[in-house]
Amino acid sequence: MKHRPVDINSVRSRLQAAPTGAPKRTAASRVLSLLDAFGDRGEPMTLSDIARRADLSLTTTHRLAHEVLEWGGLDVDEDGRYRLSRKILALASASTEDLRIRELALPHLVELHQRTGLTVNLSVREADDVMYLEALRAHPNYTGQNRIGGRLPLHATATGLVLLAYADAEEQDEYLTKPLKRYTERTCARPEDLRATFERGRRDGFIRTDGALAPGAGSLGAPVPDATGTVDVAVGAIYSLKNPEPHCLADLVRATAHRISRARIERPTLDQRTIRFNRVQAGLA
Repeated sequence: MKHRPVDINSVRSRLQAAPTGAPKRTAASRVLSLLDAFGDRGEPMTLSDIARRADLSLTTTHRLAHEVLEWGGLDVDEDGRYRLSRKILALASASTEDLRIRELALPHLVELHQRTGLTVNLSVREADDVMYLEALRAHPNYTGQNRIGGRLPLHATATGLVLLAYADAEEQDEYLTKPLKRYTERTCARPEDLRATFERGRRDGFIRTDGALAPGAGSLGAPVPDATGTVDVAVGAIYSLKNPEPHCLADLVRATAHRISRARIERPTLDQRTIRFNRVQAGLA
């Protein structure tokens, strides 16, 4: 059989025209994807869950999870489900401003929680979401997004609306041009309604939402400005619409926000109440 000569130029042209595909992921990128898979989940996950959320093969996930487990970054329960370990929190607390703010705010949050009996939280903005730095809950078995590290869209929560209300006009415009999800009939999602909410919030010093995220729940948030007047933190309280609202709740939340703001500005040494609380949470007292 006679073979035709290979046209080198033709082969080269086809190779150049062929799609190269996605760039190969580095080992560090895969590990970071694995850790990032835990970002929006509070409950432990199986290897299959992690692989799906991290966009990794099950084999790769299994290998990386066990490497991170040996390093101490993950914990695994008796059912083979994984969660981030306290080592991750310890590393974060050694370097982030957000956790410094949490520690300054904690004694004031505890006081608000004890006086009202409500779930209270400390929130910051993370892109288009509100993220919870702390959440003291009325019911310890709560597993929703209102937990440390949990996230929700800014427009669906009182603290998120507070952070938007005090954002730059350009940031507000950018957020309001996006399609906003309605969780209930009372979710405020129209730009003109949200702008009116921002104006009222800046005037009153707090924002209240009733039934915006769940039909039976309401929330109230107040700003926590830093020394320059920038509002990058908010305090919130969540209540049931079926129960009577604690007396002067708005005043209590605003007063708590003011005390936390003052603590941020004065930068005192760590409050002994925070130290005791952290020791109890860690099982050391």
